[in-house]
Amino acid sequence: MKYRIHPVLLPIFLFFMIVGGVSLYALLLFSLLFHELGHVLAARHVGMKIRSCTILPYGGELQFVNRQLASKQQRLIVALGGPVATAVLLVLGMCWTFPGDAQFVKIQLILLSVNLLPILPLDGGQVVSVLLETEATKYTTRSNFLLYSIIVSASLCAFFIAYLPDSLPLVMITSYLAVQNIISYRFRRYERVFEQLTKRETSFF
Repeated sequence: MKYRIHPVLLPIFLFFMIVGGVSLYALLLFSLLFHELGHVLAARHVGMKIRSCTILPYGGELQFVNRQLASKQQRLIVALGGPVATAVLLVLGMCWTFPGDAQFVKIQLILLSVNLLPILPLDGGQVVSVLLETEATKYTTRSNFLLYSIIVSASLCAFFIAYLPDSLPLVMITSYLAVQNIISYRFRRYERVFEQLTKRETSFF
């Protein structure tokens, strides 16, 4: 499995360093890595093979081998793995006293709140998408949910722009989410064809 940090994180970390938040930078990076570890452990638990892991401002993005063959239960468990890991850090931060504990707890609260938002590709959106879809309506459900996610993420981005420069990290995150959803929406038909071909090959063998 390959690991990498997405370039969109670099301006955000640079922002924290400029405003004197080096300790915040370290806590944020640790929190993102631990959050993603939750997804990785959940994936291994349900037997899903991971091709790569990319660390992003809101957590991360896992690329799976034959994800389209995974069951709803498998995808649901993997989607919840990250928030569960963050929730564990949140509880530990609230129970123990250590230097920077207030910042640590705040980061976990923000990370957990953002990831549980019901929009793609966030964990909350993944959970809702899995729960809503059926085998017959999978394509339609995902298409509609992607449109909804585009509207919400773009609206949030427009809202945060009004509060620049303080809201720069939020603008970058929401704009990234909007772009990701637009790309996913444009390529959804190709993904559907690929999924159908993969299932046919699997059933053949």
